[in-house]
Amino acid sequence: MTELNQLIDNYQSEVDEDEKAEIIITDFQFLNDHTKWNFLLDLIEQSETYDLVKVNVYKIIEIADFSDLNRIAIKNRILEALKNETDEMIRQYGFMSLSWSFSSFPDVIDFSINAMENINEDIDVRHAAFGVLTKSKDFIKIETLRERLLLIKDFEKYVKTFFEQRAKGNR
Repeated sequence: MTELNQLIDNYQSEVDEDEKAEIIITDFQFLNDHTKWNFLLDLIEQSETYDLVKVNVYKIIEIADFSDLNRIAIKNRILEALKNETDEMIRQYGFMSLSWSFSSFPDVIDFSINAMENINEDIDVRHAAFGVLTKSKDFIKIETLRERLLLIKDFEKYVKTFFEQRAKGNR
């Protein structure tokens, strides 16, 4: 049995949901087995997965190195999970997970700006979506969105400050 299979068995045999969340963050975070992503992404896609388990998966995604993996397939699964997620805290962590490895993908940028524009979206989720845009290395796409971003209710001053800092080379 591989280490990954053993960890999955430990997770699945645990009955306490908080302990399951702890297993995810402590045992899977630095596991050097790229096949772990199928299991972890399945967890965020399943509506019945405990919220802290999902949050911990998103925390792992945020700092993971995906350079040797199919980032497009992983990104697509994250976006699909976020589109179906209704829990505000999970959505917030989901957006944060996109910040480093996925923030330059055009569909991630579009998804983030749409969330920012949605006044029915929780304000913390909207700020997390803005965080994705501020981390994007697709400066040309972000620049083309300047006017649209400046029109978003509750974000005018943040957007203005972001573009001012970027013009000074601070972003």
